[in-house]
Amino acid sequence: MSQERYMTGLTLYKGNSSEAVVLTAYIQAGFLVSLPFGGGAAYDLVVDTGTRLIRVQVKTGKLESGCIVYNARRHRGSKYNTFKRYRVDEVDVFAVWCPSNQQLYVVPTEHSLTIEGRLRIIETQNFQEKKIKWARDYA
Repeated sequence: MSQERYMTGLTLYKGNSSEAVVLTAYIQAGFLVSLPFGGGAAYDLVVDTGTRLIRVQVKTGKLESGCIVYNARRHRGSKYNTFKRYRVDEVDVFAVWCPSNQQLYVVPTEHSLTIEGRLRIIETQNFQEKKIKWARDYA
């Protein structure tokens, strides 16, 4: 098995595992959840709140330097090394599952239209507060 095929398999496994956790969390919270057919959508799930449909893009977060870090870009086409940013009209929220601390965070798209999302869990060394997105606010 080639290294590229192996890495693609790991990425799919990690993504599928995170999607399963997020799907389960929404269902256990009492929401109806739909999955887009065919894989061409910019989002992974559609959550029906009873008054609105929310497009959810699931991401897997990792602990790094006192933050939950997640990729806020999407793959373009079939190549896993080509990315583009999400547009605000494509996705309503990012649901970020962090296996390391077993926490789920839901971040509105307008708070995370960057290349990389960061949610801080530990105080900064210089006690900076401006522009910090605290993980606890999205848990």
